[in-house]
Amino acid sequence: MTTFVQRTASRRDGESASGSFWTGRSELFVGVLVGAIGGFLLLRTTMMDVPSSVSFLGPRFFPAVIGALLVVLGVSLAVRVALPGHRSTVPEEQSEMEADASGAGSDWKPLLLTAGTLVAHLALLRTAGWIVAGALLFWGVSCALGSKHKLRDLGISVIVSSAVQLAFSTGLGLSLPSGLLLEVL
Repeated sequence: MTTFVQRTASRRDGESASGSFWTGRSELFVGVLVGAIGGFLLLRTTMMDVPSSVSFLGPRFFPAVIGALLVVLGVSLAVRVALPGHRSTVPEEQSEMEADASGAGSDWKPLLLTAGTLVAHLALLRTAGWIVAGALLFWGVSCALGSKHKLRDLGISVIVSSAVQLAFSTGLGLSLPSGLLLEVL
């Protein structure tokens, strides 16, 4: 009788630990999403209007390479997750308890600070210009990621955004928004 009860209990434990096919496979969504973005990029690349005089390394080349790499990455992620040996051997309840005990888990503060910094960057880009908006973006992300040297990071951010402005205008011949800075200078 006890042997039957132990076997039945062990089967139930095995069923709850293994669960369905989707248990522990939420990363499959990431692989599909990356592959879909790559496919969209490849589709839009083929629809580009390009003059016939363009050489092999024209405007379609790099987007096509990036799109193909994204498709390959997405498919490989999806296949890796779908393979039978992917699941963790630690039961879900135990891994959740370990994550709570170690303090690991979702930390929303850096994510929200980064998202807020990006929104502020987009709002300020036209009015304040690239140098100011870019410096605030770089500085905000460094603060969100936990840097303790705020003043030094602000100086580095201004230098980096100025270097990007210079590289785009001088090196590539493209102009980033100058905003109010052009009126002041």
